[in-house]
Amino acid sequence: MKLSKLTILIVGVLLIFPGCSDFLEPQMKGSTDLQQLISSQQGMLTAVNGMYKPLQPIYKGNMQLVLELASDDGWAWRNAPEADLFIAEQDYTNVATIWQQNYLGIGRANVILDNLDHVTDFDSEQLKQHYEGQAKFMRAFYYFNLVRLYGGVPVILQQIKQAEDAQAPRASIEEVYAQIEKDLDDAERLLPAEYNNSAGSETGRPTSSAASALKALVYLEIEEWDKVITSADKVIGKGVLIDYANNFNGTAENGKQAFFEVQYGGVTTATTTNLSTSFSPQVFPSGSAMILPTDDNLNGQGGGPSSGGGFVQLFDDRPDDKRKDVILQTYGLANFLEPDQPDGTLYYVNKYYNTVDPAGLSTWNFPLIRYAEILLAKAEALNEKGYSASSDAFQLINQIRENSGLEVITATQLTTQEEFRNEIIRERRIELAFECKRYFDLNRWGIVEEVIQKQLDYMNLKFPKSKMITHPITGKPYYLYPIPATEFVNNAKLGEQNPGYK
Repeated sequence: MKLSKLTILIVGVLLIFPGCSDFLEPQMKGSTDLQQLISSQQGMLTAVNGMYKPLQPIYKGNMQLVLELASDDGWAWRNAPEADLFIAEQDYTNVATIWQQNYLGIGRANVILDNLDHVTDFDSEQLKQHYEGQAKFMRAFYYFNLVRLYGGVPVILQQIKQAEDAQAPRASIEEVYAQIEKDLDDAERLLPAEYNNSAGSETGRPTSSAASALKALVYLEIEEWDKVITSADKVIGKGVLIDYANNFNGTAENGKQAFFEVQYGGVTTATTTNLSTSFSPQVFPSGSAMILPTDDNLNGQGGGPSSGGGFVQLFDDRPDDKRKDVILQTYGLANFLEPDQPDGTLYYVNKYYNTVDPAGLSTWNFPLIRYAEILLAKAEALNEKGYSASSDAFQLINQIRENSGLEVITATQLTTQEEFRNEIIRERRIELAFECKRYFDLNRWGIVEEVIQKQLDYMNLKFPKSKMITHPITGKPYYLYPIPATEFVNNAKLGEQNPGYK
């Protein structure tokens, strides 16, 4: 989908939603009339391209600040304590941005789905089906983000034509997942196995395999183990594992190592990611180093969340793991947190460090669903169904280990279900590090409080149990972020705020 990043995608965004504060605004001020725009195949292509646009701001820093800082992998040495200390409230900017951008994507998907039948000049029925499949995939993807962060949210399935259309109460968590599953069932049926790179069929759009892979991750979240296995089996063998660094450095974009990626490109701030500078060293060459990896050797120096289950220590007993140097680097720089320590003792997240593009304008895609994650998802599901020394789960996890330069692991080393579970937890933490996965994992496993309290102990703080619910599907304790305060003004039917917030 690279060819649509600059012109088609940007033009589509400007035409469909110029000047709108969010997707709920029914009037298209100063633009081509929306209904006229999407009455032709070319106009619908513009709309489809615009549907992907919200992914760019979501994953260029907002999700990282909300998710990585709320995990035990990253911490903020600068003034960004909300997620790090679990003190975010209803006015937390990043939480509001994520809500708005995900609903913006949902709104654009609804516009496409409500108007496909009005287009009379489609080149083929197949193209129309592909657009429908893409819209349903993306609507499911955006709702999956929302339900994991906020719990039950309004499920809006139609184009917003007037203000009343946006007035909807919160659906239950179960209802949101039911809609996600329905959309992904349809997407799996409608989407092609691959695209031919014609206009509207560019590589990088979600395929039927992407829909199956996303279904596996959805079922993993709600512990439907049999469905995880069934969905994963549809794509295992269709993907590949590649050199770990090449997943993130722009050399293998939209290849078989990933089923779906955020498409970045161009030379503008709007179409590039700033992950290189937000993770890179404080000074070298012009990074801000907003998020640092947790390191128990810091002993709380610079900020309590810096320590307690440190990420850096994960590699202490695996010096041959090729992923360490991809994920972590000191660059030999002075330790600005502890000046009395030698140079090269402070670690940074190296995974997205880009010296090719201008600083702050990285064009590298951000992977959202990688093949490695699906292998680990099936391995986890098999183990949760029941440990077996001869289980395929060993073969699946060993694919990841061997690709990382590690020896295979056997049933003589992992002799119980709990031991295998702990190995999955560790392997996911390393393989998917700083890809906006760890917080979601801690939450779905019901251990976010246990893990984060070790960090908060350095600051004599207590994890806010009042902000947790019992997940209605898994029965596990589950932390929820606040619904942005402005949404209660925009939507009088929204209902109650999540528990524990002012």
